[in-house]
Amino acid sequence: MAAKNAVRNIAEGKKRNVHALDLADGEPLANAPADPATIYSLDELAYLLKPLMGLDAPRDGQDRILEVRPKGHWFEYEVVKCLGYHYPTGAGLFPDIRHQLLEVKHHTGKAVTIDFGHHHPASKVVIDARWNEKAKAMICDIRYLIALAPPPEFKVTVLVLATGAQIDKIFGVSPRQTIKYQLGISPRWREEHKGQILVSGERFDG
Repeated sequence: MAAKNAVRNIAEGKKRNVHALDLADGEPLANAPADPATIYSLDELAYLLKPLMGLDAPRDGQDRILEVRPKGHWFEYEVVKCLGYHYPTGAGLFPDIRHQLLEVKHHTGKAVTIDFGHHHPASKVVIDARWNEKAKAMICDIRYLIALAPPPEFKVTVLVLATGAQIDKIFGVSPRQTIKYQLGISPRWREEHKGQILVSGERFDG
């Protein structure tokens, strides 16, 4: 219980800090370089993101699930609000929430394929970008939030939080390279973990 309380207290303190900082500048804080003082641990992220469990997928005016990009950007905004940010992230960034070194994936299909782009998530290559000049984060340092919202309900039933270095361990397979690095999640795996939040492969009960 003491450990759970510590996670909660630290997470809430950082969230208040993020909340204040994001009002102090005209630029969205979520797009800023990662700051060790405000970066959440995976357990803290899991605690703050619990409200996303059961969240409906967004639909258009004709009750159709939004296309991949608009749906993904919508979900990213739901994530940043849970973490204390006021403003949405910029489109097309890697990772999606730079300030937290967090890449966000939201899937609504029967078959789930996670696209990791042109770098294996466990790669120890330093990200060559201006925002990363101080942090020197490697690809494997990026944290992933994977939300599965399968049909027919299209509600989030599984949340996975892990670093790129932990992906193979969690799913039991390594991403394979085609045009990009991709990894398939089986329906069996999804059913086995229904209703769970996984942090580094372990069930989160905080």
